[in-house]
Amino acid sequence: MAPTATTPTPTPAQPATATAKPLVSKAAQPAGAASVGSALEAPLIELYSAQQANSPEASQQRLRQAIIDGLKGGDNFIIPGDVNSSTDRQWAYRRTLPTEIVYSEKGLQLYDQLVEEPEYYLWSAELEILQKHAPEIALRLFGHPTRPSKKQGDQDGQDQGGDGGESKDETDGGYPVLDQHKEKWGDAQVGKHNGGVNAEEGLDGDSAVGPASLIELGAGSLRKTIHLIRALQGLPDAAKVTNENKAGTKQSSASPAINYYALDLDRSELVRTLGELHDQERGASDTKDKHNFTIYDGAVALNGIWATYDQGLEYVGQGGLAPKQGQKEGQRCFLWLGSSCGNLDRRELADFLHASSEKALRPGDSLLISIDRRNKPEDVAAAYHDANGTTEKFILEGLVHANRVLGKDVFQNGAWRYHDRYNELEGRHESYYQSTKAQTLNVPGEADAIHIEEGELILVEVSYKHSELEIHDVLDQAGLRVVQRWSTDGDKKYDMWLVERPAFHFPSSHLNTGSRVDQLAGLTAQQAFGARGSWEFDSTGGAGANALKAPHRHARTGLPSIDEWQTMWKAWDTVTLTMIPPKMLFEKPIDLRHICLFYIGHIPAFVDIMVCKVTGEEHIDSHFSCIFERGIDPHMDDETKCNPHSEVPQKDEDWPALDAILAYREKVMERIYGIYGDVATGARSLDRALARTIWMVYEHIALHMETLLYMLLQSPNTLPPAGFTAPDWPSLARQWDAADAAVGGEAARTALLHFKSAPVIIGHDDDDRQDTKFAISKPSKNVEDLNAQLHASFGWDNESPARVTQTGAFAAEAAPISNGQYLKYLRDHKLVGDPDAVPSSWIGAGSSSDPFRVRTVYGPVGMSVAHLWPLCASGKQLADYAASKGGRLPTHAELRCFLDASSGPNVTDRPGSNVGYTNWHPVPPQLARHESGIVIPGHNGGVWEWTSSPHVEYEGYKPSLYYTGYSSDFLDGKHDIVLGGSWATTPSIAGRRTVINWYQQPYPFIFGGARVVYDDKTEVKASRSRSPPRA
Repeated sequence: MAPTATTPTPTPAQPATATAKPLVSKAAQPAGAASVGSALEAPLIELYSAQQANSPEASQQRLRQAIIDGLKGGDNFIIPGDVNSSTDRQWAYRRTLPTEIVYSEKGLQLYDQLVEEPEYYLWSAELEILQKHAPEIALRLFGHPTRPSKKQGDQDGQDQGGDGGESKDETDGGYPVLDQHKEKWGDAQVGKHNGGVNAEEGLDGDSAVGPASLIELGAGSLRKTIHLIRALQGLPDAAKVTNENKAGTKQSSASPAINYYALDLDRSELVRTLGELHDQERGASDTKDKHNFTIYDGAVALNGIWATYDQGLEYVGQGGLAPKQGQKEGQRCFLWLGSSCGNLDRRELADFLHASSEKALRPGDSLLISIDRRNKPEDVAAAYHDANGTTEKFILEGLVHANRVLGKDVFQNGAWRYHDRYNELEGRHESYYQSTKAQTLNVPGEADAIHIEEGELILVEVSYKHSELEIHDVLDQAGLRVVQRWSTDGDKKYDMWLVERPAFHFPSSHLNTGSRVDQLAGLTAQQAFGARGSWEFDSTGGAGANALKAPHRHARTGLPSIDEWQTMWKAWDTVTLTMIPPKMLFEKPIDLRHICLFYIGHIPAFVDIMVCKVTGEEHIDSHFSCIFERGIDPHMDDETKCNPHSEVPQKDEDWPALDAILAYREKVMERIYGIYGDVATGARSLDRALARTIWMVYEHIALHMETLLYMLLQSPNTLPPAGFTAPDWPSLARQWDAADAAVGGEAARTALLHFKSAPVIIGHDDDDRQDTKFAISKPSKNVEDLNAQLHASFGWDNESPARVTQTGAFAAEAAPISNGQYLKYLRDHKLVGDPDAVPSSWIGAGSSSDPFRVRTVYGPVGMSVAHLWPLCASGKQLADYAASKGGRLPTHAELRCFLDASSGPNVTDRPGSNVGYTNWHPVPPQLARHESGIVIPGHNGGVWEWTSSPHVEYEGYKPSLYYTGYSSDFLDGKHDIVLGGSWATTPSIAGRRTVINWYQQPYPFIFGGARVVYDDKTEVKASRSRSPPRA
């Protein structure tokens, strides 16, 4: 229940608090009351009045037509829920009225009253979060840490140094220790390279960056926002401006640190609230004129935007807020408070957020959005039908407004009642007008009367609630990344999510919540969508007779699209061009591998070589093909033995220049894009062999990107990724610890899940020797169409064929081995000083009480931060730990069985799992749990999982025709199978259950963990009986 996104109006006014003097709400003012203070208005950007179509008269006419169209309704009744449910059928409707009718001036006054009713928890919940966390939220909105980094010591177990803080000269017990005096990422002299933290918009520019912008959508009275605005004083740049102005050392014409923009459709309310905010919050050096409408001694400038959401977003996206002094525009942060997103169904919300991001957000720009949860049905119902009847008065006032718009009392007083319910299946509250009698409505100007039956319902408003799964699905579809969230204490009824537009986004290939398409009698799917926005994401996964039960699948295992190629290159460039400074190009972060520059050249060379192998065309550069064809993988037990690989230059000066490699890559991709273009026009045929090869080289990039990242993690010179907000370790650690305690802590993580002996299907049937039998029959530029024609479902050679294997009874721990558990194991067994026992994902910290930290691309973090993360270690180290507990690592079949469990802590690519660069580090595993009656599946924290099964040839194995050595060179019994995916694994790989990876058991560098399993000889116990899971 809030003003809509398309026609934003003021959000509910907030109550006075003991700590914050409130702004006066519009509802509390006497009619005709003037604004406090000077008549001079805050600077307004007037977009709404700039077009004739936006005049009040035109808007009134549009609203009138919407009312008439809604009253005419459709031919068929909409059943909001399950068509076979007698309860849902009682709420069937075929007429609607636009929600805007309830937001008249009188309606807004009633709205201000209803949100203060004790039952309306949404208002108090959001206020609680802002009162408690505003300073922290303000810092995180603009990418600042909540605590300053320290040069000396590390009380929070955190080092913000992006250089890794590692010194190869100083050691403690044989391990590198942190150099507390080295330059840190973010220092003034660091980070100008390739869009780092001190660069301007991703480039090395000469112009300074201008003030940051905070833009609030549907600002309204500001009585809640004021807590966040006050917190802006704590931002480093704002504090600097304030102190300089107070000291008189800054020119009064200098720019503020932050520009606040209140966007609203009510111009008078904008003028009033901004004026009152200035009068209340102004500092001694703040004046009230058109050039200096600032507060907090010049730190924050106040502005208004008179516009619809779409107008405002488009204006901002086109550079409307860019400074006029030649500076580059600073960061943009948007606020969307008041749970206004509940006015949109989940599909509409995803589409709106995606469109908003595309219009107005650049990589690294952020959005803070308030979202109400799927709370207890009785709590939601009470919130929208309070004991004092204020909500009822608010809704019924909409009919009075509608009469004014129509020019006649079409809706008779007393002929309608407020009728509402919480629809638990759809996860939304529904507000209706119910006719108390049979009646005829005569609308001026309309020839036909409208006949209403007694008891007939007219839908006027819906307010959607969201489970955690649903909001992750929505954000994933919108292409937004979760940075952090804040929740109400105790009941966790309400959340504020901080999200950003990242430099790139890999959509998840599965939506756990399903994609609904109503099968309504007499309605096509498209008509159903138009009627009430079906095809939405819902937590039931399509439960109910009127919904599709299959989850939506986004990614393909066939020919990738051009958009997918472009996303992959954005990701590759982020890793290679923003994380590897020039001095690292000739560095070997891991002695067993090549220098970094090799991998930048290997990727385009491999693409060209493999495609030419199928097409018969000439290589673009034969020299590059020669030196970049294949990487190195020495045997761990004898480094003189190695797989076949390219002969590479031995001197730095003999390698090609980076610019030459990048130009070569552009030519390679022109060839690839040319193939797509020729296939679309019919100039080239496409068979499955060529499609498979293009898929193969595409996925090969993803695999190598992860390899390069685990190499970079070992270097002290690696930079954090550009275009992603750095994590705030102290606040995240606090949230992680609280979440762990809430589910039962160590006992819950080590709880055993029991599995009976069961058959498990491994792999799928995909024989590349059949590829030449499949070719497209008609040209197309639509990749889904091409894949359908080719019957494409590709995998690597060691994924085929499908075969059945039998597991014995076993029990597995619910979560993987954690860093904290492994550190305790080292201490208990006196192995802290044993180099063979300490994982390479750790680094010495130079302290006997806190001897290790955990490596991240943002620098090492203390165990107080990472103790719950899954341990990344070699297969041998993990197996030794398991043995110390009387257990072992699982077999391939056992782990596959475990990961396939529908409600288990499985590694998949569903939204909310830590794969696909959702984070650039592991996070604590999430155990499966119930939320509002919905099972929320778990995840393992973002690591591959080791098995004890060797990577050996099996019955039916055939090496690839196109990449013969992909797995055949490693079927030697020296490599063990790993399954799943890590934080650096793309969703198309992590979500394909047939994928297997392999590493030598002593290999210490991969993003791989493990869980402990035990032989389970007892069949009589709580167990999971498994049928053969299929791909």
